[in-house]
Amino acid sequence: MKNFKYTQEQLAIINTTAQRVVVWASPGSGKTETLCARVRRLLDRGVRPEHILVLTFSDKAVSVLNERLPPGVMAKTFHAFGFGIVRSTARARSQMPMLLTPKRSLDLLRQTIKRCPKTRRSVRLKSGIDLASRYEAGRLADFVTRCNGSDELAARLARDEESGFSDYAAVLPELRSIRVAYDKMVERTGGIDYPAMLRRANAMLGAASLPYRYVLVDEAQDMSAEQARLLATLAERTPNIMLFGDPKQAVYGFIGGKVRVSSVVIRDAVTLGLTRSFRLTQENAALANAVLSQGKYRVSGSRHGVTPSLVRCVSAIEQEDAVVGLVSQLIGGGVEANHIAVLGRTKAQVRLIEQALLAAEFETESRFSERQYAHVFKVLDLLKLVLSCIGTANAGRRPRREWHARQLRRIVDSNVRQAVINECLRALAKAARTPSFEGRYVLAVRIYLRLARAAGIAPKNLAAELGRWQSVSRQFENVAQLRSHVLALSQRAKIVTSTIHGAKGDEWEHVIVLGVTEGSIPFYREMKRGDVAEERRLFYVAVTRARKQVHLFHAPFHHAPSGQSFTLPSPFLTEEVTAKLATAPCLDTQ
Repeated sequence: MKNFKYTQEQLAIINTTAQRVVVWASPGSGKTETLCARVRRLLDRGVRPEHILVLTFSDKAVSVLNERLPPGVMAKTFHAFGFGIVRSTARARSQMPMLLTPKRSLDLLRQTIKRCPKTRRSVRLKSGIDLASRYEAGRLADFVTRCNGSDELAARLARDEESGFSDYAAVLPELRSIRVAYDKMVERTGGIDYPAMLRRANAMLGAASLPYRYVLVDEAQDMSAEQARLLATLAERTPNIMLFGDPKQAVYGFIGGKVRVSSVVIRDAVTLGLTRSFRLTQENAALANAVLSQGKYRVSGSRHGVTPSLVRCVSAIEQEDAVVGLVSQLIGGGVEANHIAVLGRTKAQVRLIEQALLAAEFETESRFSERQYAHVFKVLDLLKLVLSCIGTANAGRRPRREWHARQLRRIVDSNVRQAVINECLRALAKAARTPSFEGRYVLAVRIYLRLARAAGIAPKNLAAELGRWQSVSRQFENVAQLRSHVLALSQRAKIVTSTIHGAKGDEWEHVIVLGVTEGSIPFYREMKRGDVAEERRLFYVAVTRARKQVHLFHAPFHHAPSGQSFTLPSPFLTEEVTAKLATAPCLDTQ
């Protein structure tokens, strides 16, 4: 280990002899490198690799850690660790639980509901909900999954009028009893689901043979109550515990994550800080501290940079034009497209900007909706078939139904049922009445979606992905030109688009934050609850993603599902915050 690479703060963590340590790690402060260096130091001191356990919260984080950890030391998610404990305590191979598929889980829940007639009757009398119906059983299965075994989350979802579960508020005790009975049935049938992994592992940890002497936890601020309980039990049996996290970046309360006092998890902990950010400039760090300055550890930037900017727009359309103008300016100035990220509070906000950028010939890489170019090209194959039908009709010839049917099956490479093919053939027959190229593209999309779903090859968000190209299609007159355009954009470097939640842990040179507007940031639901602390932390996450410059945009925000509109700037744009910002003019493509 070459010590000169590390700061004094990092060296204090790497070399500590304290057995219980909590590390407050600021954004971009080298947390992962420090954690890996700590592991290397332990190995240098003679600790065996199998005596070290690294826990984190996602498969993506596990992949990153396993690439950087020394050989023999493995990172695991909490759930994978819990599942391993449950399986290791099974007395025989035949008793090892199997992870349930969604279909099997739903089947067991429906059986449980059937075996609870009194509870089912009580639910119907109090709420009018018939849990015996397949639809309501499926909705309850979704509710159970989202609650992840947490009564607190169940109550939160039931209080939210727009969660889709507000009608559960009066029957939460009954639903809890069904969930408990379901859990018992799952265990009796030799199965296990994700919530049960942690709960059952915690109960079995005392009987498990554990080789670990050192446990390190990454992103500890995101622990759910069940994960915190499991870690507390593990800490009782492990002499050395080190937690890495940043309470200022705790933004997963909606799925059970919660800022937790370290003493609740491990007692008598020494607290150390990583305050110097290698990512943030001094200007961006000053903005971050102004957004969220509470607490002992304030982040410090490592160099001078550009003052963050704020653009005020009079409409959402003006915001779209201004973002496109800014992106054009940055790329024109030599910034690589994939070094620019556009972040929004909601997916809908981000999708509108994606459309505007695509119309200006800037393709995007979405963090929440995978690009489906292979399916786009299949739609273009189908569009050629649509144009062929139009040519046949214009020439006064009869449609070649058998040939068209073969082509439809070839496009999806599947033997789709004849009834579906007949339905698509009727849609093709209507093509002659569709005058515009854009309208024909829309028709081709509709037919393809029907075929893809029937063939079982339609991925999530396929309709939205194919719909992205509708407005682009009106710029072209034939399929070859449109295909060439799609291919060219698919091969270029792309601007990253994401929700703020999805951007956590990443960084880019330039970060554009949409909708810094009351009702958007903070989101109106949290304002309604009177609890915006997590929303402030989410804003903090957004402004700490940039290596060079943060670009904030304020514009009126309309939330279509609720029909509400908001026009005021975000209450997070306080005097202290705006003092750290430069007001920038709107830039458009005109």
